[in-house]
Amino acid sequence: MSRFRRWVIALPTTLVLAGCGESRNVGPTPEKLDGTPSSEFEKADIDRANEASDKVKQYCAGAVSEAQRVGCESHVTEEIP
Repeated sequence: MSRFRRWVIALPTTLVLAGCGESRNVGPTPEKLDGTPSSEFEKADIDRANEASDKVKQYCAGAVSEAQRVGCESHVTEEIP
């Protein structure tokens, strides 16, 4: 099979397969399951973030949003390199 013919078969096949699957566009605004905007955090996450050590808070200081900060402070452990 010639090189050109392989490309003619492989390229459309690749494009079709790449387009398969569910599209998941992640937006900057969190949403509830019903599609309404959410600005709430789970109470357990807020509690863990409030109880985070100074070392963890320093590690998470570069967060660019409140959601990112709370997520970082509530899930990062003391095992910071």
